Amino acid sequence: MIEHKWLELLKYLQDRTHEFEYIESIVELLNGKVVFLNNQFGNVNTINTPQFIDWIEHEAFSAVLNDVFKVQNFTETEINSLFNALISTKLYQLALSLVINNKGVIDTAEFDIKRGIILQHLGESEQAEIAFYNAISNSPKNYLGHFHLGYIRLTQGDTEQAVKCFTECTQLAPDFVGGFQNLAGCHYQASEFEQAIDSCIQVYKIDPTVTACYVTAISSFLALKQLERAKVWLDRARVHQIETIELNRLRGIWAHQSQHDPEAILALSEYLEARPEDIDILAIRAQALAADGQWEPLLIDLKVLLELDPHDAWSLEYLFLANFHTQRWAQAEVAMSQLSKISTHFKATYRSQMDEIRKQEAIVIVDIQ
Repeated sequence: MIEHKWLELLKYLQDRTHEFEYIESIVELLNGKVVFLNNQFGNVNTINTPQFIDWIEHEAFSAVLNDVFKVQNFTETEINSLFNALISTKLYQLALSLVINNKGVIDTAEFDIKRGIILQHLGESEQAEIAFYNAISNSPKNYLGHFHLGYIRLTQGDTEQAVKCFTECTQLAPDFVGGFQNLAGCHYQASEFEQAIDSCIQVYKIDPTVTACYVTAISSFLALKQLERAKVWLDRARVHQIETIELNRLRGIWAHQSQHDPEAILALSEYLEARPEDIDILAIRAQALAADGQWEPLLIDLKVLLELDPHDAWSLEYLFLANFHTQRWAQAEVAMSQLSKISTHFKATYRSQMDEIRKQEAIVIVDIQ
């Protein structure tokens, strides 16, 4: 039996268009196609694996719905709904078949745009590029042609041409948020932070709920060390109830740079719960913990950092201080020994702490005797 998610998708497609003529037999056709494909491609090593099952059901759904769509009459609105649903569920071949079979119902430029989007998803960048150029040729004011060409240029690493395409898109469609957001991303990648911010402001004016807009704008303000402007956008995100793991990261960085270390520790810890592999953020949390004098949790972070770089001077210095403040005298001496190999100035800098360590160790020896 085909999994329930495909039946839910089938119902969704019907709800967005109309009830298919022989709906009662579609489930039977789907199950039959699954059995057939299993017999054709399955073996003892693959037949029960989730990846194989999903691939078989994906192919079965595409094959059966392709036959169903061929005998349906869809309006342009229904085709748009189907297209968007199929793209979002990665049924690209089915979407391509839908578009080709209904070419007569779709505007010429729109046909090229849809075909180009599908080809782009299928990895056929050269053919997608031709389709987008055709769309622009058929309709010079087709902003989506420029938008998708910009995306292709971006994936090719040609940021300069991508900026030209996205700029053209925004000029043709000043209310289209995608053009401004991608333009902001291009400027940010090129370290053109003020231009990135200007594009984010346009995005915010059009739609203040676009999460990427806040991420790019705040990242740009932090890069420019403009903490007050970054705070304005962090507050805007809260007002519009924009909450993402990336905003936790940026909120933590902002708080640390603003010397609000308890707030930084809280935000960065929430981020690291989801992304524990992000060592750069772990290092920033360690700095915040050190600044706030939270020596016990700092020791945990330093252990990870020193495993990656056993000779990092900052980590060794704060390993010494953390052990000193938690009265781990022997461990503090070991850390100082490692620091002294890097530079002799550490012993001079922390002479009073080393005197205290030796004093405490002497007391321990007397007590034992």
